[in-house]
Amino acid sequence: MPAPAVELRAHTAFSFNDGAVTPEALVDRAADLGYSAIGITDTADLGGLVRAALVARLRGIKLIAGAELNVDGRPAAFLARNAAGYRNLATLVTLSRVGHWKTWEKTEVGLRRGQPNVTWAQVAEHAAGLHMLTGPASGPLAAIVRANDRECAERQVAEWREAFGDRLAIEVQLHHVDGHEAALAAELIRLAGRTRVSWVAAQDARYIDDTSRLVHDLLTALRHELNIEEALRAGVLHPNGEWKLLAPGVLQRRWEGCASGLHEAAHIADQCAFDLAWMRPPLPSFPV
Repeated sequence: MPAPAVELRAHTAFSFNDGAVTPEALVDRAADLGYSAIGITDTADLGGLVRAALVARLRGIKLIAGAELNVDGRPAAFLARNAAGYRNLATLVTLSRVGHWKTWEKTEVGLRRGQPNVTWAQVAEHAAGLHMLTGPASGPLAAIVRANDRECAERQVAEWREAFGDRLAIEVQLHHVDGHEAALAAELIRLAGRTRVSWVAAQDARYIDDTSRLVHDLLTALRHELNIEEALRAGVLHPNGEWKLLAPGVLQRRWEGCASGLHEAAHIADQCAFDLAWMRPPLPSFPV
C-alpha cells in the first residue's frame, strides 16, 4: 500500500535567504498535490507557523511545527510532538540566536547575528517532546559517513538515541544529483539497519516550482555576496531543481524498493501535533 504523501522538512521565506516561498504558498502547494501533512523546518525561526497554520486549517492538511538548527556548526532538524516539545523547540531557537538571557550581552549577540548555533548539550537538555532528524548532506551524521568512519557514525547515533530514544530518525535525501549522493543515501540506510534506528525520506524543499527555484538561486547568490553567474561558477547553487515538493507519484517512484522511508515519514507525522495556543506567551494573572 503506498504511503501517504508527507514532507517533514520544508523551508519558507522565514528561512532568511534560504527559502523562496511564503508559508501560505508552501501549504497551498502541498494541499494541491494531495499531501496529508507538511512540516516546516525554517532555519532557527518559528515566525512562519501562524500563517502556515491558518492556511493548513482551511485546506485540511496537517501542519508539523519544526526548525532546522545548527548543532555545533552542522544542521539537524527538530519536530514538535506536543506542547512540551514546542516549548523546548522555541527555547532552542532562542538559545541559537541570543544565547542565555542571564548572560546576554549586546556585543556577543552582534557577533552571533546571522550565525545561529546551539551546542549538543543544549539540545540534549531540551530534548523532551521533540523528534530529531539527523540532517541533510551537510549535517553531522552525513559528514561522518562520507569520511568512511563506521564506528564514529554508530557512536554518534548511540549518543543521539540516549537523549531522544525512539524519537530519532536518520534523515535520507535523494535529489538525483550524482553517484556520490546516491552512495551516501545507501550508506545512511545501512547505518539505520545496523543501529536499529528508523530512517526517513526527506526532500528538504526550499521552493515549489521553477519560478521559485530561480528566486532561491538569487537568494543563495545574495547570501554569498555574489551575482548569479559568480554563484554558479562557485558551485554554491543547488545543482538541479529537485529541492521542491514532489508529486506523490514521483515520490513513490523515487523511493521504489525503499518505501519504508516514506512510511516512516507518515508515522512521524501521526505522532506530531501542533496548536496555535502553544504559541501564546505565559502572562501573569492579576486580580481584577
